[in-house]
Amino acid sequence: MRFSGFILAIDSYLVRKGTVSLLSRIPDIRIIREFSAADSFRQYATRQDIDFLVISQSIFDQSSAVFVSHPGLLERTILLKEDSVSHLEIHNSIHLWEEKEVITAKIKRLIELHSSSLSTSGSSELTQREKTIVRLVSMGLTNRQIAEELFLSTHTVTTHRKNISSKLGIKSVSGITVYAIVNNIITIEEVTSKPSE
Repeated sequence: MRFSGFILAIDSYLVRKGTVSLLSRIPDIRIIREFSAADSFRQYATRQDIDFLVISQSIFDQSSAVFVSHPGLLERTILLKEDSVSHLEIHNSIHLWEEKEVITAKIKRLIELHSSSLSTSGSSELTQREKTIVRLVSMGLTNRQIAEELFLSTHTVTTHRKNISSKLGIKSVSGITVYAIVNNIITIEEVTSKPSE
């Protein structure tokens, strides 16, 4: 059976060791490395592939370059939120005050979602049509607006987006936008100048 390897990048010693203790109780999880500072985590992340990451809010804030280089990692990352309000756009998050059962369920769900996306994904190469849709998604267009722009049905656009998410292993709009920038599908200027509705 394949184990799910976790990297922990958590600056608080107590929170980090508590996370280790919790993860060690979940079957088929292995802690690969622990980091207490952003510098050492960034150095590791540029050289190694990461299955799953649990990262504190402060280290996440200092490690944006890692996620620009590896946009798919966002989908396999759990952010430990230190406060109730955060400017960060990340799909999976845990609040420090949540109960053990809630945290465990979120971690298991993340692993299951990633495992199912791996098993259903085929070729990771995007078609030209898919690249066009990635570009329009990054510009902030809805499925309906993309359908009108490309003279497609909304259902067809939805299907394309599911295929894109499956191929890339990225489900969030922010993750797709980072992917599009890194792969020269769209420029940062085009993303930041997208019209507000």
